[in-house]
Amino acid sequence: MEGQQNIIVVGLVKREVDGLGVSAKRREVPGHSAVVIEEVIRGGPADHTGMVQPGDTIVAVNGQDIEGLSYQEATKVIRDIEPGKPVELVLRGPKWFHTYLETVRLNTGETKTVRVTRPNGPIGALTLLIQRMRGNTFDKRAIRKLENRGDIPLNNRGVANGDVIKSIPSGTIANGCPVTGHRAATVGPSRTRRPVRLKNWLNERRINDNLHSKANDLNPCNDGRCLGPLMRPRPFTAPGYFRPKEEVLEQAKKFIFEYYASLKSSDAGERDRRWRDVQVQVEEKGVYHLTYDELLYGAKMSWRNAPRCIGRIQWSKLQLFDARDVTTARGMFEAICRHIKWCTNGGNIRSAITVFPPRTDGRHDYKVWNGQFLKYAAYQLPDGSILGDPINLEFTEVCQALGWKGEGTRFDLLPMVLSANGEDPEWFELPRDIVMEVNITHPKYDWFEELGIKWYCVPAVSNMLFDCGGLEFSAAPFSGWYMGTEVGRDLCDENRLNITEAVGKRMGLDVARNSSLWKDAVFVEVNIAVLHSFQRNNTTIMDHHTASETFMKHLENEQRLRGGCPSDWVWIVPPMSASLTEVFHQEMANYHVRPSFEYQEDAWLLHLWRKKPEHPVLLKYAYDENPKRKYRLKEVALAVKFAAVLMKKALNKRVKTTILYATETGKSESFASSTLTIFKHAFDAKMMCMDEYDITNLEKEELVIVVTSTFGNGDPPDNGEAFGQALLHMRHPPGSDKKRSGSVRRVSSISKASYRRQQKLLRQLRDGGALGKVRYGVFALGSRAYPHFCAFGHAIDTLFESLGAERIHPVGEGDELCGQEESFRAWAKGAFKSACERYDVGHDVNMEEANASLLGSDFSWAPGKFRVLQTKGLPETDILEGLSKLHRRTVVSSTVISRTQLQAPESSRQTCLVQLETHGAQELRYVPGDHVAVFPANEDRLVQAILDRVEKGTNPDAVIQIEALQEKKIGAGLVKSWTPHDRLPTCSLRTALSRYLDVTTPPSPQLLLYLAMHATSSRERAELEALGKGGLRYEDWKFEAAPTLPEVLQHYPSLQVPPALLLSQLPVLQQRYYSISSSPHMYPGQIHATVAVVKYRTRGGQGPEHSGVCSNWLNTIKSNESVPCFIRTAKNFHLPENSSLPVLMVGPGTGIAPLRSFWQQRQVDIKAGTASGHPPGDMTLVFGCRQSRVDHIYKEETAQARRDGALTDLYTALSREPGTTKTYVQDIIRQQIPKKVLDLVLKDGGHIYVCGDVTMATDVGETVQRILVKHGGMSVARAEDFINNMKDNNRYHEDIFGVTLKTHEVEDAARKRSPSFISLSEENTSL
Repeated sequence: MEGQQNIIVVGLVKREVDGLGVSAKRREVPGHSAVVIEEVIRGGPADHTGMVQPGDTIVAVNGQDIEGLSYQEATKVIRDIEPGKPVELVLRGPKWFHTYLETVRLNTGETKTVRVTRPNGPIGALTLLIQRMRGNTFDKRAIRKLENRGDIPLNNRGVANGDVIKSIPSGTIANGCPVTGHRAATVGPSRTRRPVRLKNWLNERRINDNLHSKANDLNPCNDGRCLGPLMRPRPFTAPGYFRPKEEVLEQAKKFIFEYYASLKSSDAGERDRRWRDVQVQVEEKGVYHLTYDELLYGAKMSWRNAPRCIGRIQWSKLQLFDARDVTTARGMFEAICRHIKWCTNGGNIRSAITVFPPRTDGRHDYKVWNGQFLKYAAYQLPDGSILGDPINLEFTEVCQALGWKGEGTRFDLLPMVLSANGEDPEWFELPRDIVMEVNITHPKYDWFEELGIKWYCVPAVSNMLFDCGGLEFSAAPFSGWYMGTEVGRDLCDENRLNITEAVGKRMGLDVARNSSLWKDAVFVEVNIAVLHSFQRNNTTIMDHHTASETFMKHLENEQRLRGGCPSDWVWIVPPMSASLTEVFHQEMANYHVRPSFEYQEDAWLLHLWRKKPEHPVLLKYAYDENPKRKYRLKEVALAVKFAAVLMKKALNKRVKTTILYATETGKSESFASSTLTIFKHAFDAKMMCMDEYDITNLEKEELVIVVTSTFGNGDPPDNGEAFGQALLHMRHPPGSDKKRSGSVRRVSSISKASYRRQQKLLRQLRDGGALGKVRYGVFALGSRAYPHFCAFGHAIDTLFESLGAERIHPVGEGDELCGQEESFRAWAKGAFKSACERYDVGHDVNMEEANASLLGSDFSWAPGKFRVLQTKGLPETDILEGLSKLHRRTVVSSTVISRTQLQAPESSRQTCLVQLETHGAQELRYVPGDHVAVFPANEDRLVQAILDRVEKGTNPDAVIQIEALQEKKIGAGLVKSWTPHDRLPTCSLRTALSRYLDVTTPPSPQLLLYLAMHATSSRERAELEALGKGGLRYEDWKFEAAPTLPEVLQHYPSLQVPPALLLSQLPVLQQRYYSISSSPHMYPGQIHATVAVVKYRTRGGQGPEHSGVCSNWLNTIKSNESVPCFIRTAKNFHLPENSSLPVLMVGPGTGIAPLRSFWQQRQVDIKAGTASGHPPGDMTLVFGCRQSRVDHIYKEETAQARRDGALTDLYTALSREPGTTKTYVQDIIRQQIPKKVLDLVLKDGGHIYVCGDVTMATDVGETVQRILVKHGGMSVARAEDFINNMKDNNRYHEDIFGVTLKTHEVEDAARKRSPSFISLSEENTSL
């Protein structure tokens, strides 16, 4: 009976790579040979059950008794089981021990079933004592699922199933650490880890580290040794190693689930769809594609998990440059140059990572051979000494062997050595203008400058492996900024520049005796010099005391957020004044968590050479002994012929592609047209505006490409509203969710950020969804001057994805403030390539030619392609009719009643109230909060300046038409013929330049290239062509000069411009929107606009004065003149239907414009009385201006509104009032009315209206959030969610304009934030 009590049954699944995860040995017992488990393989199926231990005897397998069989027969029974099949093992515990199952409660509160092995009598106790002396014990080990408990007899046995997790065979090198067999009694992944108690010996505080329970078992330390202090404690990955699919899937699942958990998503449907997609990709290719957001999350977490980094508090601000589309070493070099430029940032160093393609098979890796981007060379001199940085001697020799020749100085920057796709390396000299260096001087010792020491400013580690989600990125350089002691060590360490003794002698120290502590004194002074030099050069650097303080703050944050922080004490503690920093006294737990950065062996030691190198230095390293087979010409010809036959069949039926666009200014339409051009190379493509598209056809589409802009603060363009609404109704059929029905505004709120914050908005449909057969891509246009950048484009992407469509390429973003054309061009190339790969088409397409098609279209400029003809007796098209046709909307006329200057005469700025008469036009009916769109005219002086530079012989006042020379296919040939180009209405050149064409926006790179064709000066032509390439040079020129077309013509006097170029290529003059400042009930038949007259100078105030096109036109137009306009409804900025609800209105400066219409409407309602009998709710106005006497606009009107009872409270923030403290509207809210705000939003269901520039609106939102935290008892996250819910429920309203009187400042700030500015391409092409 005792034998029966020592028996348990374990269920597991046999795997192909490591079987059951155990090794066995023969043990002779009376009558037969027993199969006894000798070792349990770490990570194997047996280990993960937690139920198998060394010394167990296998009694039966899948119901077959094997005790009566020979050892060979018994093991054959196990070997014959097919991989993937479930296995039931009956095990007998070790002799002299009692084995049973027991239910225990863990520290987490969970109940688990564990195996317990205890000595049964004195012999067992003695055996246990011996085992413990040897370092082994029989521990309780938790399993996840209990099938049975207690003693299990053979005739009624239960199975304790453990979750099967994939692993790799013993002895394989994986993740830089060998996986070997181990005793089950040692620490394994299935053993429950207890919290680690960590003490701060300085302040006696104690914390528990729980995060280590998620650590990977890659720690090479054991009970008898600690390898933590080693520089690289884990072995490197073997050459040619590639992770098996099982391990990729294991890590991918963990990563994907962690990523979606980080989004705080309550809906697992999207996560599960993504996981299924990953599984399919891994099964097909062994790898999968991380989305940009996943890659960014992984990169940030890798930094966060780096135990040796003291500066991790900035982990969430890491910038990602996705370079996974790079295929050549040249492409890698260009990406690295962009990385260095962005991170340097004029000395204001920023942290970033550039990620190149991942490992696919171990033989096509991408590698950066440099340990850091910037390193100084080392030269061995004849006397054996080394000139330069000795640590780089070997790599310098490699560079020289590759063909690089340095100047032979102490500070020669080494070239970038790069290998792409497993090819042999190439070297590239870094441009000197992107490398920032600091000359090291001392604040006290003038002689320090004579040492001639300098150092680079950007530390960028470039040879580590980025391990993320099961994928290995062998090239993922990342950079941050220096801690002073890092540079100090580089200068003082004996194996580096070693200036210690030279400095000590200059200081007059006793360098002969260690007891004089001269080395310590030198190290302190060198670090003082480093900090002084960097700070004097306005370059980011951090002293080690501040770094220690920030790390302790990071440790505190991590303990609160994650329950722990992996930290390597040896590396965290600074090398100077260690015990004076708090980190010295803090106990730390060092463990390995993925995603992570891993050390790699130097690339030149592992590179598999494709072509045998000739240089003896390189010959020391291995090259590929098995080069690719060389095929004979006949074999190649047969393969080409066969491929051609297959391709001909594939091209017989091209994939139908629909390109949809929505636009406010015409830019999206232009980009959509370019997209159409490139996609026609391999697809049957057509282009349509969203408002012309039949949404019922969407489910039948194969491939849909969307190019759309975002209007204002996240709204859809007018011609995209219906399409967005239709998608939303597909996602939420009318009646299915009453709370969500009816609002087009809701479409724009489904951008990625809010979608992930508020999953309740989009519940998961069944697998596949309504668009389950559709594939798509999206390019979104917007302006980073607004907070909801590209919101409508992201909303369309989210809706497509939630309806089951498959995204073929990441969403592209184009910022109108910086690099929009370059961003689009890069996206279009990538999207076309992705589409071709997804559909396996385009094999015969010349990609270079296809990409070049982005530079032009059927109506791009070329001399002789367009001509201008004078019409015979044909009158000019009426302006209203022409504008309506050009903008495809009904434009009607209003007339100027009056114009009133609102600011005092002594004010340096102008704001005017323009009153327009609508003449009862139905198209101009509005409600308070709506916008009026005005079509202005360009200044006459600008128009004349252009006409003066038009080709001679042009009559600017003659009515003309433009024609284009187009090719038409007739029969078997092509015929060219002139056809009308109906881009503009019939008009004169003067009218076109005055009313229809934009002449003040800086010319695009494409237009500059066209102008270059007509420059007679070779110098001017070269300059225009250089600017026409786009990139940073163009962006800097546009930002600093913001030149109008007349200014460009003035700067390049040799230009004589054909009128056809202007008429066919200049952008269209767009309408300007103004918030209506009047109530239609107080001023029937009128529209009031509060207009800030825009004037500014470029080039830091030294350039010519620029004027706002529309504001200056309205400021000079005479009474009774016509103003073409239309009304745009602002659905999300209307007064609440229930007038009894309280309202808080915030509007500094001209932000008061729509709020004026609100209080006027309230005055009318009060005078007329309310039908419901309920008194109107409180209406509070918070206004802001500089000085009350100068620019307090509508001061008398607001006072009257308060007397009438329309305004309950009125507060004014004065930011430049003499003798008073500078105060802004957010200060008023925070200091004077926090209780009112809290009651309004929490108790009374009130509304908040904010109108003004983006900076102010952001500050007001943060102030309201802080009030909810401080006075409402909310957490920061809860307060943020609360405000977002108010916005989604149309209770927090914003009318934000991104460009104001601070146009230059706004553009500068937005430009610096723009990834387009960060990653502008320098390639020799342009739109």
